[in-house]
Amino acid sequence: MWLLGKITPCPHKVSYSKVIEDCINILDSAIREKLDPSKHYLSRWICLKLIDGDKKILDSISKNLHISLLEDTSISLKLIQIKSKFSSIDIDSADNFRDEIVSSIVFTAETLSSDVCSFEKDTYNERDRKIDKILTSKKFGVPIMLLFLGVIFWITIVGANYPSQLLSNLFAWIKDGLILGFNTIHSPVWLTSILIDGIYTTLTWVIAVMLPPMAIFFPLFTLMEDLGYLPRISFNLDKYFRKACSSRKASINHVHGSDKVGDFYNQPLCFRLVD
Repeated sequence: MWLLGKITPCPHKVSYSKVIEDCINILDSAIREKLDPSKHYLSRWICLKLIDGDKKILDSISKNLHISLLEDTSISLKLIQIKSKFSSIDIDSADNFRDEIVSSIVFTAETLSSDVCSFEKDTYNERDRKIDKILTSKKFGVPIMLLFLGVIFWITIVGANYPSQLLSNLFAWIKDGLILGFNTIHSPVWLTSILIDGIYTTLTWVIAVMLPPMAIFFPLFTLMEDLGYLPRISFNLDKYFRKACSSRKASINHVHGSDKVGDFYNQPLCFRLVD
């Protein structure tokens, strides 16, 4: 929106879960009092960052907006109140809170995209939905995942034996030639040992053992990623990462907070959302 030659921000308001909205309302008035009226549109975002507790971002906010956040007693008391509210529900860590935020943003993005984007064929992702029902189902998801990974590891291990053996034979043949050459020039034993038995043998052994598995494994994983299966693996691993109290970001290409893997990758998110 243009006003007197300046751009007036008009961000879309993302609605979060009731608990998070209540927490934002607790902080919002205190944050608005510290902000210049032209910056009031940032209050919700600042509230979320305060609840998140990322000190680096909070220091940057304080520096750029010239306001004190963590030093304010009233804000600190309200944050304690919010933490106690979170302790009574499932949002018991920073990762869980961020997942809730990302989930709301993704679902809002899906809603907006469905309003502004049209497709020649409404059932364009019907095939992906059917695949998702099988590959991410409670009954077949994990067994299929284990089968896929097992086949990939089997192909990698068994398939790598043949090029590894060829490389070992090639390097052994070259080694014999190098030893013959060093003997021809009457190289000292200690020098031959360092260059041939030490540097050359170690380097070629690593290449012969490591290069073939990598040359097989990574293209296979790239193929799985291009086919869209890695996000589905991540979805299947999600609850197990939760039970292990581990960050779910550790799984492959994790899709945060969506129970519709196909939706997340098929929606054209060609717009900007502001918290």
